[in-house]
Amino acid sequence: MKRLSKTISALKVRYDVVIVGSGYGGGVAASRLARCGRSVCLLERGREFQIGEFPDQPLEATKELQVHGQHLRHGSPLGLYDLRLGDDMHVFVGCGLGGTSLINANVALRPDPRVWEDPVWPDELAADPALLEGFARAEAMLRPVPYPSDVSLAKLDALQASAQALGARFTRPPIN
Repeated sequence: MKRLSKTISALKVRYDVVIVGSGYGGGVAASRLARCGRSVCLLERGREFQIGEFPDQPLEATKELQVHGQHLRHGSPLGLYDLRLGDDMHVFVGCGLGGTSLINANVALRPDPRVWEDPVWPDELAADPALLEGFARAEAMLRPVPYPSDVSLAKLDALQASAQALGARFTRPPIN
């Protein structure tokens, strides 16, 4: 399989645009600018993972974990799973070509409406009709479909059993 990434020695001296980060935002920006005829350099920390290269055993996954805190640094700085420990909040992000999209399984769920009821969200944001328009535009572009019903995953089986036990409806998550 051909790689998308290039070595540092393959960089040009000049680009019209340099984008740092290849996750959803950076990837879309790079794509659109390139389609407009701009020369684009997309920079990302970490490495490229292709199908079959992701860790699929617990021991392999632990080798891909990096943890950073105020007085802590553990694991390879190129590890796929990057846990950032803060005083008030911890953040789990992906490290590699594709950013955090590498670790969220391409799931494209709209937030539950109750999320916007939390007073931490400014009223102007929660009530902005552009928010729903943005979700609709993303769905139209990415065209998410339910995870295939002919594929069995232990985590989906567990979610379905939990839904049944709670008398709730189970649906397979939409993926891009």
